[in-house]
Amino acid sequence: MAARFCPRCGVKVVPAAKFCSDCGAPLRGDAQARWHPTAAGGGVLAFLLVAGLTIWTLILSPEPPRAGPIGPRQGAVAGAPAASGETPAPKSIALPAEVKQFITDLAVKAKDAPSDVATWAKLAQVTFRAGQLDPSYYPEALAAFQHVLDLDPRNADALRGIANVHYERDQHKDAIAYFERYLALRPDDVAARTDLGTMYLYTGEPVRAVAAYREVIQKDPSFLQAHYNLAITYHRQGNVADALAELAAARTLATDDTVRKQIDDMIAALHGQPPTPERPVVAAAGPRTAFQTAVEQAFRDHPIMGPRIVRFEWNGPGAGRVMVQNFPMDGMPPAVREKFAARLGQQLRSAQDAHHIEGAVRLDIADAGSGTVMATVTP
Repeated sequence: MAARFCPRCGVKVVPAAKFCSDCGAPLRGDAQARWHPTAAGGGVLAFLLVAGLTIWTLILSPEPPRAGPIGPRQGAVAGAPAASGETPAPKSIALPAEVKQFITDLAVKAKDAPSDVATWAKLAQVTFRAGQLDPSYYPEALAAFQHVLDLDPRNADALRGIANVHYERDQHKDAIAYFERYLALRPDDVAARTDLGTMYLYTGEPVRAVAAYREVIQKDPSFLQAHYNLAITYHRQGNVADALAELAAARTLATDDTVRKQIDDMIAALHGQPPTPERPVVAAAGPRTAFQTAVEQAFRDHPIMGPRIVRFEWNGPGAGRVMVQNFPMDGMPPAVREKFAARLGQQLRSAQDAHHIEGAVRLDIADAGSGTVMATVTP
């Protein structure tokens, strides 16, 4: 059933609309959004819209999804998370000048009102979102959240915000401390407790991770992400039977075909079944050329589309499809869609210039569930 009111800003939405006309948030009518729990930041997208279509293209969704213990990579079955020293440095995405100026103006406004909790909280949320594209903003977000806490030591949103910053920066122990303080105030937040469990797992405490996921499931048996994360944790402990049981529970809760297929692949992998063209545990299209590898890496690095890529299908040296999930390009205004495709086209052109390609170069962006081609990208 379509949403009647925007879940982010509360504005009444136009029937059949894909995005909120006021804040730009994607509108989803089902509960599948809980597959990837999100953190603080509700309503923050509105500030970005003042800078126009460029910013909306960068910030298509209110909050990038949590990757969970194994991340979104195709074929990553249950490998251990990288140690802190092995974590690659996050790539910085240049923010438009309008966004930088907005943040600067908001910071000045906050500093002129040192006791204004609402303004400092807004600055904290805005810089946190900016940090997810340009990590250099994370220290400013951390300082703003801390200022809110100095004014209001029991401000739950600030505690959650600091936990989120540490989560994003792979500062797992620091994240744990603030998630625990936050949950002492809001013990029923199952998404935060699931994130806490993931932090336990990343710090080498799988027993505490299991306890956190189980507590979430006890509070809300329908919280799919907790079942899935618990399955991963069991598998890392060598407990395949319980891992399969949790994956089975997760599958009964999944309503999206792509999510169900991801769970099916996990179940098949745990049973030791080999990959097939219908169920590729890893990409089953043979070795990639240098051009194809460069294109896949560039597209996966995209801050908005990258986490939603399911797989690439190449039917020629320079032609193929990129299959995405939960990425409603048909809901974008035409100008936004064209600009978005043009930027991806620049990535194709760069790869084409670096690696000689025979024949046509084009990549269709298609919905993984329906197979519908939503856009075609060319150099």
